[in-house]
Order: sequence, then structure tokens, then C-alpha cells
Amino acid sequence: MNPQLLQERAEKTAQLYADTHNPHVHLERGILHEKLGFSDLAAADAYRALSLLESVVDPDGCEFHARRRRDGVVKVDEGGEDEDDDEDEDDKFVPLTQEEHDALIGKVYVLFVRSLVSCRCYRDAYEFCVRGIELLEKMHKDDDVAVLKEQMEIIREVYVTRQSRRESRTVGADEQIDPRILNAQGVARRVLYPWNEHEPDRKAEETLSLLNARLRDIAPKCEVRAVALPALHGSTNDAPEDGAGDVSVQLGLFAKDDITPGEIILRESSLLTATNRLHDDLCDACNAPLPELSSENPAVACDGCDDTIFCSQQCHDQAQEVYHGAVCGLLDGLESIGKDIPDPTDKADYLYLLLLGRAIAMAATQEKHPLELPEVKYIWGDFHDLEQSSTIPTDDPTATLPFSFQLSILQPMRILEEMELDPYSTLPLYDTWVLNTLYAKFRGTASGRLSTWDGGPELCAVHPLWCLANHSCDPNVRWEWGAEITFRARSESDRPVWKGKSEEERNVGGIKRDQEILNHYCDIGLDVQKRREWARGALGGLCLCERCIWEAAQ
Repeated sequence: MNPQLLQERAEKTAQLYADTHNPHVHLERGILHEKLGFSDLAAADAYRALSLLESVVDPDGCEFHARRRRDGVVKVDEGGEDEDDDEDEDDKFVPLTQEEHDALIGKVYVLFVRSLVSCRCYRDAYEFCVRGIELLEKMHKDDDVAVLKEQMEIIREVYVTRQSRRESRTVGADEQIDPRILNAQGVARRVLYPWNEHEPDRKAEETLSLLNARLRDIAPKCEVRAVALPALHGSTNDAPEDGAGDVSVQLGLFAKDDITPGEIILRESSLLTATNRLHDDLCDACNAPLPELSSENPAVACDGCDDTIFCSQQCHDQAQEVYHGAVCGLLDGLESIGKDIPDPTDKADYLYLLLLGRAIAMAATQEKHPLELPEVKYIWGDFHDLEQSSTIPTDDPTATLPFSFQLSILQPMRILEEMELDPYSTLPLYDTWVLNTLYAKFRGTASGRLSTWDGGPELCAVHPLWCLANHSCDPNVRWEWGAEITFRARSESDRPVWKGKSEEERNVGGIKRDQEILNHYCDIGLDVQKRREWARGALGGLCLCERCIWEAAQ
């Protein structure tokens, strides 16, 4: 990655964080993000610039207004503080003029649409392209209109190809585009951003000691160790039959003592939870069912909210300290986001959005950077090598992160606004790269529960110590999730029978000292091809556990 561009990006970001309502700087950083190969971040920068520019022509209809520093320069003293902090706020900034709006609007539309197309978010790219062409033609910005029409041709080619396959007919190049046929969800690069200073050295002795100290209370017979695992990235086509190949050093859970079959070895609760069920009888904190009204220990309501109920006084008190303080009294607007999604295929993505909202509330309540939250800090986001991924990959779907205008840009901004946080001035905490990093961590580790009504996911949670157990298609524990998540050691009869082996050859129950504790993230009753197909999407490559290697060779 170009060091000069990274330095320019760092300088421009520092300028932006001190001048967050300036669309000039959003656009300039977006252009740098595009040059660095981060079209998703460029799209977010461009949209923020576009939203601010709208306030110039419709100030009464916009809550946040475009402005810029008078001199355009951030003066920093020897201690790194803004020298202008003592000035009156109105003296430091001036509103953007109509002339500035007119000079910027074409460039912003071009960057925004081009970035969405690059991310393959074709539906929203089409909508904004139509809007941009209509506006810019009236303003006689012929050069910008020409670029947008080029992008429209790319979108049209995608539409024609997709519609032809969908209807098994030849679609004419002049046929009217139906945006519903275009996909709204695209992809972004799934990488550890080079400017991310919050990611710990997960294999350092200090990290292992910290995690093991936390583990003593919830899993006294377990400890965290570094473990060499087969590198799954790049194993999407052919996997070595013997499992030999590159390795990736990650963390794992190991038994400190012998564990008997049926023994519960881990109990972990979490407040990083989400549900898409609106007005249901679940604890707002842990998602456990609420006790009956006649219970000896009845549910506890929040004094500041109408409908926020907790299953216990403990959950109520923890919620106030951990996340609820930032949303108390503000849930009328927040409750409408991501709930009761009609299409079951969209439910999982919206659950991740709701997890993102809970993480934002945690960070705001605790006054922490989101990536410093203990619930997410030590989770690995299944990141790909930055140097080997200079652009959005087209041949390796595991190197990408789902990305869309709605769930990655618009709805997170709406969450911040409903929490009465300025999505521009809080950019140092909730920048798009931060949210992408959270999404990457959630998608690799969140546990979920399916609805009994439509089979779609309805509850999910992140348990940061539970998820340290690595996957195997022959796990030695089973997990159960209620108010807390547990690991229970499997008995011999619980272990799966491998294809090509008899029942008498299945692995024994229980776990021996120093043996790794192996969880399962998929249905282990599936055949090896289907399990590996799942692993390609969830783990980044074909599963290389002992069972999969054995069965694939049969």
C-alpha cells in the first residue's frame, strides 16, 4: 500500500476530525480512500459530503449544516490541542455558500456513484445516478454528467445480464431499468486497516494473561492459549487432503483439567445482544424470557423508558452502566430501526446492524472508543492480508465483507441521530472503518437463535470468551444459549459418526487435560460438501478439521 497516500490520508483525516461539517474535506478524503482501494469508505465520505451540501439549498429541512473553518487550517499547540478551542464556536466557522455548493456538487455525485458501483451496490448507485444526472444537467455540468452516464452504462450492463438470466430471454440494451432487480448489497475489503491502532496483539503474553484472568470466573477448568490452525483463506477451491499447508496462529480454549462427559465447563453472559422482535417479552439486556408477573422475582422496568423491561434487578443495573444510559428515553425512534423485517433473507444482516447499534450505545455510555470495548477488542475479524488485497477481490468471496448503502452508511447515521449524537462531530469514534471492523468481528463470532415462526434468525449475541473456542465438525462440547451461553462436554453418544467409520469408531466423550475445546458453528449433521460450503462463507475457506479431511478423502 502506497505510504505516501497513507500519510496524506492520515493528515486529511486529522483535518476532517477538526472540521467535521466541511464537505470539502469529506470529498478530499473520499478521493484518497478511492485511490487506496477503499471504495466503501469513499462512498461513505461522499455521502456525508452530499448530505451536508443539501443543507445549503434546504437549511430548514436539515438538522446538520455545512460549514468550514474560516482559515481552513487547524492550528495545533505543542500539547497537540487545537489552539482555536478557546474561541467562540461561531467565530471559528462560516457557513458554506451557494457558490461552494455548486462547485462541489458534481464532484461529490461522481465520487459517490462511482464508489457504489465499485462496491457493487448497484441499486443505490442507480438511484443516485439518476438523481445526479437530473440535477447536474440543469446546472449544465456537462463533464460530471458524462461521467455519471458512463457509470449508468456499467449499471445497465449488470442489469441486462441479470435480467436476461432471470427471465431466460434476451433483454434489450434500451429496456427501462427496474432497480428492484439490481442488488443493494455489495462488498468491501475485509482487512485490518493500517491506521487501526486499537487492535491488540492477541498472542502476546499480556493479552493471554488478561483473557485467562477473565476466564477464571466463567470457565475455571479452561485457559486461553495460542494455537496454530490451518489457514483457510485461499482454500476455497482445492484443500490439501492431509491438511498440510499454511498455518494461522490464533487463540483457542484448552482444558486445564480432565472434564467428564456432561459437565458444564463455561457459563458466560453478555449484554452485547440484539433481537429483531418488536415489543416481545424478552429482557432488553440479555434477551432472556421475562419472568411471569406472579414470579417471586418479577421483571424490572426502567424508570426513564415506557417499554424497556429487564429480567432482573441485576440486568437492570448492569444495563444502566454498560449501554442503556446512552439510549434511555430515546427508544421511540431507535425501536423502529431493524425490527420486524418482512423478508427472512434480510434478517441476519439487520441483526448485525442492531448489534452495531448496541455497541455504539455501549461506547457512548462508557465513553470509550467502540473498538476498545472488552466485548469486541480481542475478537478476530477474519481479516485478509492487506498487501494481497489492494482492491475489492472478484475471485475470492471470503476476502470481502458485505457492504450496503443502507446498513453500512445510512442506518448507522440514523442510529447516531436517534441517540442525539451528531454523526459528523462523533466521526472520530464512529467513522465507517470503525463500523466495518465491528461488522467483521460480529460476522465471525455472533451466536444466533432461529425463529419458530419463519425459520429466520431473531436473536443474536456476542460472547467474547465463548467464541474463542475454535470450530470442528467433530466438536467435543455442545453449546446452549438462554440467559447465558454454556459449554457442556459431549458424551460418546453425542459425538458424530464419520462417513466411512462405524459407530464403534467415534471419538470418546469428555475432554482430557491439555486437549483443545472444540465448538461447532454449523450443522454437523450435514455431509462434508455442505459443511465445507458453509465454511467457505463463514470461516473464509474450506473446513480443514480432521473429520472434513477424512470424509473428503473417502
